[in-house]
Amino acid sequence: MTIQTAQRDRTRMDINLLDRASPDNAALHSTAMSRIEIITIGDELIDGRLVDTNAGELSARLTDLGFRATEHRSVGDDMGGMIEALRTAADRADAILVSGGLGPTGDDLTAVAAAAAFGLEIERSTEALEHTRRFFTERGREMPPNNEKQADLPAGSTVLPNPEGTAVGFRLDAGSCRLYFMPGVPRELRRMAEESVLPDLKDRLAATPPMVATIKLFGKGESEVAHLLDGIESGVPDGTDLIVQYRATFPEIHVRLVVESRDRSAAAAVLDDLVEDARQRLGHHVFAVGGPRLDTDYPAFAATTLADAGMTLAAAEIASAGSVAKMLGSSDPGRRCLRGSLVAADLGVLRDQLRPAGVSAEAVAEAVRLRFGSSIGVATFGSAEATGDDRPGTLTVAATGPGGTRSRELYFPIDHDRFQRLAAYAALRLAVGISRI
Repeated sequence: MTIQTAQRDRTRMDINLLDRASPDNAALHSTAMSRIEIITIGDELIDGRLVDTNAGELSARLTDLGFRATEHRSVGDDMGGMIEALRTAADRADAILVSGGLGPTGDDLTAVAAAAAFGLEIERSTEALEHTRRFFTERGREMPPNNEKQADLPAGSTVLPNPEGTAVGFRLDAGSCRLYFMPGVPRELRRMAEESVLPDLKDRLAATPPMVATIKLFGKGESEVAHLLDGIESGVPDGTDLIVQYRATFPEIHVRLVVESRDRSAAAAVLDDLVEDARQRLGHHVFAVGGPRLDTDYPAFAATTLADAGMTLAAAEIASAGSVAKMLGSSDPGRRCLRGSLVAADLGVLRDQLRPAGVSAEAVAEAVRLRFGSSIGVATFGSAEATGDDRPGTLTVAATGPGGTRSRELYFPIDHDRFQRLAAYAALRLAVGISRI
């Protein structure tokens, strides 16, 4: 049995698995999963003018099909860098997905770089040239001469059709590695991948999809969650690999348990046991459990819980600045249960309800509940900045309903946006608790 713990590096947009538990990376995948790498090309990706979404989309589709991208790499419009990247990847990968650099301008060098990397001549493809000419003709436009360059491909390439643009893609083999070259325009890449690249990849390589469970929780930090899950691998049998992946999406923590085994029924049983063990360890902080594509966030969970209980909610939002209403308003269950929300400037309408009780968070939560006639009222007090005697990051939340009143005082010295988000989450959590009394 091999275990690897992985964490998402939150300073990057791509997926980056960091080995925390096993120094023996060579032994990581006893199931002999195919190695597939992704290379994205363009100066705009390197200097920050454009965020690379292509690599993420391709990785997600590979995962859906039972493959895994083992590395992402971005390279500028530099011939030497492109040649080195292609050769290095081809030496170790079974397949490489490449995007970008197939346009008609002088900085589009991918086809030439691919030919140079693998000792091939550049030849003009009649099929590719006809495609480009037809693309312009069908739109009643004359093709500029420089678009002919898009038909110059490495010798022996197989053309990949591009119904969305002027640049065809192409496929070539370098030893045991197959390389797929696609345009960088996302809509063009997406269709080419679905219609030409991924079907060929599935025919060529054996997919070995792992069994994956996603666990989402709120109320614990990433290090606390990792500590609580320490030793969870103890029940994993030999011949089965476990990868534990962590992702912090403030203020939620997402854990993925990835089990790989040649025996899928055995892997499914192991995963079920691991999920139950994790739920026991993490307790009431878990709000959603599902497969590899679990979209539920805590506000959606709270909205569904309240709506299913027949509860409605109103909010007085000083610290959360309308975030409770915005979060609930993004789902049908949330819209059904939300009766109203007041931000700081609107709290004057509560003056009649507040006169006897003062302006504590508990009193304001009850006042807003009465004002809108809701089952539950919540209030968020505090600011990311210092206010009065309170230090920056002081947060008080309260919820009141038929079952009573609950309140919490928290301290999080963080930026405004995250403070408002946390305040809304904390208020919704108290509302869920009140709904269950």
